[in-house]
Amino acid sequence: MSSEVRKSSRFGMLKGVREAATHPQPEEVAAPPAVPQPDDTAQEPFSTTLSRGMKRRLKKASADEGRKQYLIVEQALEAYLLAHHPETK
Repeated sequence: MSSEVRKSSRFGMLKGVREAATHPQPEEVAAPPAVPQPDDTAQEPFSTTLSRGMKRRLKKASADEGRKQYLIVEQALEAYLLAHHPETK
């Protein structure tokens, strides 16, 4: 039985890892991290409280219009800020 097929070792794939550890490659110079640019349109978590009645009305309006509650609140805040604080735009 000189022509028997040899089963591959289950640790055979570690040979490359072992060789890399004993023969390290020259390190590549990493690029400096990118400076994050502010994005005013990105959604960000915001928490607040409402009276039960206001929350119920918001929930009903949201269901009637088929819009998310946060979109209704965002539109109302935008209208308020434009009317009372136009310099913040």
